[in-house]
Amino acid sequence: MILVTFVWWSVEKMEEYIMVIGAHPDDELLGSAGTIKRLINEGYKVISIITALGRKEEAHHIKQLRANQELGIEKVIFLEHTNLELECIPLHKLVKELEQLIRVYQPDKIFTHHYGDINMDHQRTFQAVLTAARPLPNQKPIELLTFETLSSSEWERNTADKLFKPNYFVDITETMDDKLAALHHYDVEMRDFPHPRSYEGVKHLGRVRGMTAGVEYAEAFEVVRRIWK
Repeated sequence: MILVTFVWWSVEKMEEYIMVIGAHPDDELLGSAGTIKRLINEGYKVISIITALGRKEEAHHIKQLRANQELGIEKVIFLEHTNLELECIPLHKLVKELEQLIRVYQPDKIFTHHYGDINMDHQRTFQAVLTAARPLPNQKPIELLTFETLSSSEWERNTADKLFKPNYFVDITETMDDKLAALHHYDVEMRDFPHPRSYEGVKHLGRVRGMTAGVEYAEAFEVVRRIWK
């Protein structure tokens, strides 16, 4: 049985940093832009980390910076590994890069790709994040949540070990327009409907997740680790 929860964080005590870690430019926004905007509106600082380069059309960082700035993200960090070749580098190398950033920013929560995505760069990024954010003695515990990425999460085999199983929903009714505005900076990556990575696809998924949670629009996540502090 899947436990479905609809939750939001208390704003009584502002946390330090939230990290969103995506494999390619636009991944970080497709999966969590509405939630990121809510976090920023609540006073949180968000760091965006992109582990690999995008397609040649996105080889520069201007659009990525503008897309993230649209939401008010504090900082964007590019690791600049070769697109679609993350599995060619030793996993420990990517883990060490992320560990260093985690030590610097000490995030309370990390949002990253789902482990069952069809894209291998997404899978590799998840594996590195899972290791880098592992709970260790005398270190700050980190909550880990995975987002769904249109044209990747839903295209994998629907087996129990691969299926995205949403159990954490965030109401983004007030920030859906911000999400779409940010994605317009990645227009070269968007497709025509009925491709899932289209503006209509983004809105439709938001409505489906919203109906599940009883709101107009929502983003869904699968919890890997939550800590009641």
